[in-house]
Amino acid sequence: MKRLNLFLIILVGALILLTNQQTSAKSNRHQDLSDTIRILTIGNSFADNACLFLQRITESVEGCNIIIGKANIGGCFLEKHANLIQQCELDSMLKPYSGKSLKEILQQDYWNVVTIQQVSYLSFKAETYQPYANEICDFVNKYASQAKIFIHETWAYAPDCSRLEEFGMTSGQMYRRLKKNYNILSRNNSLPILPSGDAFHRSSRKNKEINLWSIKDRYHASINGCYLAGCVWFGKLFGRSPNEITYIPKGMKKETAKFLQTIASR
Repeated sequence: MKRLNLFLIILVGALILLTNQQTSAKSNRHQDLSDTIRILTIGNSFADNACLFLQRITESVEGCNIIIGKANIGGCFLEKHANLIQQCELDSMLKPYSGKSLKEILQQDYWNVVTIQQVSYLSFKAETYQPYANEICDFVNKYASQAKIFIHETWAYAPDCSRLEEFGMTSGQMYRRLKKNYNILSRNNSLPILPSGDAFHRSSRKNKEINLWSIKDRYHASINGCYLAGCVWFGKLFGRSPNEITYIPKGMKKETAKFLQTIASR
């Protein structure tokens, strides 16, 4: 009888230990999931720029992880994305996003965040945003209702970009007009903003020696610009200070990285 009682005590103890371990494992898996943001960008090359360093930036901060999905097409504007949604609904063989439709991409993962943006050369034209932005948002809400939609406020072109002369405006004027349009979109739809454009503007005004634009075309982001946008996105998505970031791209000076982190944190 004593041996039986001892066996039962050991068995119960083992079951309690196993249960605690399983509960702990489930808790750890939940913690891992809660620390990971799954983000899908619906945009163009400016979204690619903003995400160039985003994963490495995020992974450099303890407790933060990110999975990045992309539905980007070079030069694609809101109207085109909205039209592609409709065309794909009518033609199941149409797969414009690297062999997939936007519906398929939205359904392939449990996205926490989806970003939208206007193409840069239309960003300052108010009439180009609607009804296309709302159509895209409605589609996202239908097929990824759990996702929070963010607006990516893109940046103005470099002051010496030749395109500005074609537009008949300065870099500052482009910035103010695109900022107004993105703010209206945000306010009318109650959507948060990833303010890359604000950060570019602040950085350029504070230190013109740090070049943010590609030397090839002067409107895409340079390594500095990509890093700055990535820092902005990290701060807004995780609610953490960009000053916590330890990742610095190869070839970038530490003081430059710290300056850009500080700009992104404001």
